[in-house]
Amino acid sequence: MTDDITALYSSAARSGPPLFFPDPEVPVSFNFDQGLAAPETFPQQQLLRLAQKILERDGAEALEYFDAATGYEELVFGYKGLRTQLAARYLETEGRTLDPRGIILTSGSVQAIALAVNGYVDRGDVVIVEAASFPYALRFMEMAGADVRSVPVDADGLDTDALEQLLIALAGEGRRVKMVYTIATFQLPTGVELSLPRRHRLLELAERFNFMILEDNVYGELRFAGEPLPSLLGLDTSGRVMQCNAFSKTVAPGLRLGWMAGSTQGIGALAGVRQDLGVSQWLSRLMAEFLAEGLFGPHVARAAEVYGRKCHAAASAVREHCGDYVRFREPNGSFYLWLEIDERVDWQRVAELAGKQGLFFRPGERFMGESDGRQYLRLAYSHVSEAVITTGIARLGAILHECARR
Repeated sequence: MTDDITALYSSAARSGPPLFFPDPEVPVSFNFDQGLAAPETFPQQQLLRLAQKILERDGAEALEYFDAATGYEELVFGYKGLRTQLAARYLETEGRTLDPRGIILTSGSVQAIALAVNGYVDRGDVVIVEAASFPYALRFMEMAGADVRSVPVDADGLDTDALEQLLIALAGEGRRVKMVYTIATFQLPTGVELSLPRRHRLLELAERFNFMILEDNVYGELRFAGEPLPSLLGLDTSGRVMQCNAFSKTVAPGLRLGWMAGSTQGIGALAGVRQDLGVSQWLSRLMAEFLAEGLFGPHVARAAEVYGRKCHAAASAVREHCGDYVRFREPNGSFYLWLEIDERVDWQRVAELAGKQGLFFRPGERFMGESDGRQYLRLAYSHVSEAVITTGIARLGAILHECARR
């Protein structure tokens, strides 16, 4: 008889469950669950042309681990051509000068976050996050043995007054804060933006209390309303900000290309813990050419228009069909509506009926924990059609009315 091999699992593996979601029991008719880029925005013809161009131009070099002319640096930091193009874009859009060694290419932004946690966080170190946040990032921190603390988020983003009070209290206890993780622009899951005064305040606190800021900016360029705000990296003068980003939301998730950007000293910690032999040379060269030909900016602008239309359709449908049973703010960018369900509604019953009727969304407890996340849901409008948005939200409204306590 075979012994139970789960007894051999590491403590990290036993701390699961992993952050995937089981297949539904019924066919999904209205999938508002996953934050996926809209397929109609994928630049398929441009990518096809560039993929062939790279192979014809660079031949076998495009399929190697690294560029022989550049050397082993690319095993750690990734293709220098793409890092140089990204640095040029930061200069153009943020006025920020970055050394190519201040950018490290990763398999999506999630790997960038994992490298940052591994590069900075020792067991027992304090990491501060927003009260509702990206669960994969939190899991990496917990697996590293971090003491994860949270501060509230309001209409102006992370509450920097609450952050300062927490920092003072922790300093009084002799605790070491290594990092603050924030999604400053189009916060996940709430969609709010950290105000400009709070951005400056956060940077001041980082210098005063000597911690790193990990700025997650994967949605930052997908703005369809409101005035742009400078990123924390763009405002940083001390080298304490690292910004992760990716082509997954802006171009196509299947590229699996992301990066972390910052000062060379800041990114050095990530380089010091990397051991995976880097990312695809071929796809890195392809995206370097995508930027070099000036295709990225116009593409992102067109994609943002698509998400703006879908967001408006979703917000209008929620107002029409869900009435007084939900509260939400219409975001200026990103993929989601964050809905607070009125206490008159039996939330557990809503979840059950929605699942049985093929209506799926991400419950709030995925981002906030069981105790705080009830009565919230994240509705992703990004990858479904406007017709599905309207019909699906009408069905959600009918369920909410049915489950309201009279």
